[in-house]
Amino acid sequence: MQYSGKNWLMLIGLSVIWGFSFIFMKYGLKTFSWDQVAALRISFSFVFTLPLFIYYFKHIKRSEIKYYFAVGFFGSGLPAFCFTFAQTHIDSGITGVLNSLTPVFTFVLGVFLFSLQFEWRKFWGIVVALTGALVLVAFDTSSTGNSNLLYALPLFVATMSYAMSANIVKKYLQSAHPLVLGAVGFMFIGIPAITYLFSTDFVSRTSIETFNISFGSIMALSFFGTVLASIGYYMLIQKTDPIFGSLVAYLIPVVAIIAGVLDGEQLKSWHFAGMGFILAGIYIINRSRK
Repeated sequence: MQYSGKNWLMLIGLSVIWGFSFIFMKYGLKTFSWDQVAALRISFSFVFTLPLFIYYFKHIKRSEIKYYFAVGFFGSGLPAFCFTFAQTHIDSGITGVLNSLTPVFTFVLGVFLFSLQFEWRKFWGIVVALTGALVLVAFDTSSTGNSNLLYALPLFVATMSYAMSANIVKKYLQSAHPLVLGAVGFMFIGIPAITYLFSTDFVSRTSIETFNISFGSIMALSFFGTVLASIGYYMLIQKTDPIFGSLVAYLIPVVAIIAGVLDGEQLKSWHFAGMGFILAGIYIINRSRK
């Protein structure tokens, strides 16, 4: 059975939301430090989902609490700090391509830790799509990846973290309501994030001229790029599988290219080549399902 059209639409929607999240982070960093942006993002997400937690609290099984905590930590908490730190040193192109490693780690962790069935066609589909993501930035003359490669390490941690979360949801929380997944996860990481935030000079930065645009950008990042996107992502991998859900990472660089064109950048031939590889890889993975 192949993935349905609704699943593909949801995948594309998530790609657009997360693709533009880098812009929100960029504007957030105009006023706040990388750790403050991450803590604010999680704090807002906690506030947005608190009513859901209260409403669905009675539906939470105690035996599954540890898995909810793991999903919150690996799916939202740790990556939030990794990405904002990396983006202070690495340009968006390199960040986007390293984010594309998520399906690779999802496949590897799924096979070795979560009894996911190994499929050669799915494996080669991942290779083809990853090649496309690499092509998108390989000829980017504005890239500073060579001199800041050390700062890419947090992105490897973030993509492995996303992969771990996706596999946990599929294996242990398959029947959980997506709203519960999001709300309970943020409950665990939200209070520590708020506590940490106010231990920094966050309050003193509210007087900076760029505060309003930064604050608004982080709110948008939290509501759209974290809460809504996370719930949609959990729903998607429950309906399909972790590998398909993680394909969103391959479409994010495409969204970044389109956003750049809208901002006045030129679309080069290698951009078309890279997007072609990505679409071909996704097609191979889709065909791999029986």
